[in-house]
This record gives sequence, C-alpha cells and structure tokens, in this order.
Amino acid sequence: MRIVLFTGKGGTGKTTLSAATAILSAQKGYKTLVISTDAAHSLSDSFETPLSNQPKRIAANLYGQEVNAQEEIEEKWGEIRGYMAALFSSQGLDTIEAEEMSLFPGMEELFSLMKIRNYNKTNEYDVVIVDCAPTADTLRLLSAPEITNWYLKHIFPIQRTAAKAVRPVAKRVLPIPFPEDEVFGAMKTLSTQLAEMKEILADSQRTSIRLVLNPEKMVIKESQRAFTFFSLFGYTVDMVVINRVLPKEIKDDYFKNWKDIQESYIQMIHEGFSPLPIHHLELFDQEIVGKTLLGKIAARVYGKEDPAKLFFSEKPVRIAKVKGGFDMLLKLPFVNKEDLDLLQNGDELYVRAGNYKRTILVPHTLLNHSIGDAKFEKDSLRIQFRKERA
Repeated sequence: MRIVLFTGKGGTGKTTLSAATAILSAQKGYKTLVISTDAAHSLSDSFETPLSNQPKRIAANLYGQEVNAQEEIEEKWGEIRGYMAALFSSQGLDTIEAEEMSLFPGMEELFSLMKIRNYNKTNEYDVVIVDCAPTADTLRLLSAPEITNWYLKHIFPIQRTAAKAVRPVAKRVLPIPFPEDEVFGAMKTLSTQLAEMKEILADSQRTSIRLVLNPEKMVIKESQRAFTFFSLFGYTVDMVVINRVLPKEIKDDYFKNWKDIQESYIQMIHEGFSPLPIHHLELFDQEIVGKTLLGKIAARVYGKEDPAKLFFSEKPVRIAKVKGGFDMLLKLPFVNKEDLDLLQNGDELYVRAGNYKRTILVPHTLLNHSIGDAKFEKDSLRIQFRKERA
C-alpha cells in the first residue's frame, strides 16, 4: 500500500492538492482513499460531497474519510486513560484537570493517523492519501508514535509479571492507584501498534510526505523548519509543490512587484530544497472545488506522471559500517552547527536540532560502541560509533 501525506502552513492549499492527487490516482486505476486528519475538516467542501468517520465512495476507485479522533481515542486509549485520570486525581487534581492530563501531547493526531495502520493490515486500498493538519499539528502527529512510546516506557517501567507479585502489597502501602492487568494489556497492545505505525511511516519505499507552500517568506521558513523535523525523525519528503504562483499572462502593473517578489522566493525554494522535485502550480482564476476542477489541478501538477509513484527517495537516517566501527549519518537541512546538541544515555541517543528534539534508540549492534566523534558536514550530522578497547 502506497501512503502519501500532504502538509503545509494553513491556507497554502494542501487540501486541494490532496484531493486532486486522489482523483488522479483513482483515474490511474488505483483503489484510492483520501483521509483528513485535520480537526477542521475541509475535504467535504473540496469534493462538494459530505464525508464522515467511515470511508465513503466519491467516484470510481475513489473513497473519502474525515477521521473522528475522539472515537479512536475511546477505542484505543480508554483503559489507559481511565487509569491515568485516577492516578492524577489521587494527587489532588480535580476531575476535569485529571481527564485533560490523561491525554499526552499529540494524542488526537496520533489516533487519527492510526487508521493508516488498520488499512495497511487489511490491504484494502492501493493508495492512501492523507490531508494532514497545518504544519505544527502535523509535526506533533508524526512525532506522536515515538513520543507516546517514550511516555509508556518511562511512566510504566514495571513489567506485568512483576506487577502481579507486588500488587497486593502495593495497594496497601502506595499513595497512588496501582494498574490492573487490563491496563498492562492495553499498554502492551498500544506499544505494539505504535511500533507498527513508526515502521510504516519511516518506510521510505512506501510512505512519503509532500510539502505544499506558497512563494512567501513566512511560509518558506515554516516549510524549512518542517523539512528539518521530517529529516530528524527519519521521514521521507519526495516532492515540494509551490502553489498560487502568479501566471505569466498577468501583465498588470499592480502585480509587477508581487511577481518580482515571487520570482525571488521561488529561486530561494529551488536553492534550499534541491535536489527534491519541485512542481509549480499557477493561481487559478476561480475557486477550486468539485471533481472537475480538482482533476485540472492534478493534470497541471503531475502531467502524465503517476501521482502515486515515489518521486524522490533518500533515507534521512543511515548507518554505515566503516573501519573501526560504524557511522550514523543524520540529514539535517536548514540547521546551523551551533543549534545542534548530542547526548547518549545507555541505548538512547538524544539529538536536538534547533527547537526539535528526538530520542533515537541505538541499534543493538552499536550498544558495545561509544560515540567517538560527531561532525556536521554540509547538511548532515555524522556520528561516529567506535568499539571500546579492553
């Protein structure tokens, strides 16, 4: 199953590009599902067809869905959330505060995305296209599997078998409620699902992200920060779409300055995001809604190319065997050397790039190695792992 995620700053046109790509994918013969994980859904408006939490047929080979995150949270997080709320209540928080605290950062985004895991298991669709929330929410969504797994690992370090032995004593002496078997079972299930989600999202041959931006300074800067984040977390970006470019046919003096500004920013985009494929989409003279106009958008972006193909593949995180040990190469575009920080603690490697932090689990092969050196070369961080001498 091919998975394509569209994201960008709010208002750049990512929903339109998601819908247009889905239409062309379906026309190419792929059974295609387009999903909205944005809390403020607009896929229905784009297709002029009401959509719900269940896939609905829009056209031949084409289905749409607007995910209701609350339903997913109740189904997959209910047992754990109940325990967390009880835990926080035992520490003096009132009921409302305890309920709010029982949801970790990115939880709503995470469970919206979990739908992809379900479809991947059933293999019901050939192509799944995700209309993500604006960039900031997408960053939380894509970091959620890793961050939530970290929470589960560190908040619930006790093993289920050990819990059975200590529970009778713990209930009498501990000032907090002790988790029942059902909670441990729910945690184990969720941890397994999170690992599967991370594997699906980080598979550079199956999943890719497409950045939609406008030729404007603030939009470009946000897209650059997002690209850094995607690289840090090991996600593949295979295309950039510059949307709402003023057409050459516009000769009015009023727009001359705007066209000059756009040209300079388009050049900046090409210089910064190369060698990624960069597609230009000119501003239409009308609002893009309905299948006919969406089809025209798709034709202008992709031409005769297959919209489901992988346009660019470069693993953001690579490990190579070298003389004396291994090198981990972490691609970090748009980052300055002084913004980088690195720390190893056991099997966890903490990497900070600007405002973003990631905890990378060191492969078992490298656990008997220590960090020998770290160098920032061009747009990549090279971390040397060398075997400790006896």
